[in-house]
Amino acid sequence: MSSRYLPKGKNPFGLLRYQQVMLAQHFPFLRSSVTGNTLKAWGSLRPDHCLHTYQIRIEYKAGKAPKSTIVSPVIEPSLHIHMYNDHSLCLDYCPDMPWNERTKLYQYSVPWICEWILYYELYLVNGGKWEGPESPFHLTEGEMKAGPDFN
Repeated sequence: MSSRYLPKGKNPFGLLRYQQVMLAQHFPFLRSSVTGNTLKAWGSLRPDHCLHTYQIRIEYKAGKAPKSTIVSPVIEPSLHIHMYNDHSLCLDYCPDMPWNERTKLYQYSVPWICEWILYYELYLVNGGKWEGPESPFHLTEGEMKAGPDFN
């Protein structure tokens, strides 16, 4: 399904269904459902060269930045690893990546989660040094507690 099939206008169900089909085509290991105005996808992920398998969850509302979460293994949230207290991941810097209803979830979310996992495992091996990219304005303690705005 190419972008020419992307629904026109602001039909949330159509937009979410399009995102769901694209995720299934590119990442068949993910299961997903659309309920109300939210697409939820989940599955097991083990990027190449990683030691562990991770249970992930993605929640997406049409036109908003998705909320990507590591469900297991349980990882202690920390500013140092770019993880909010609700276990969701800090994957992008909003001014650099403005999400809208035409942004393709499959092109960003799953690859960025894989990249986060790689950097997390490097962090564990490197004695607590985050090697991944960071936004120009690193998370503050207050932002970490609040987590991303998903409403």
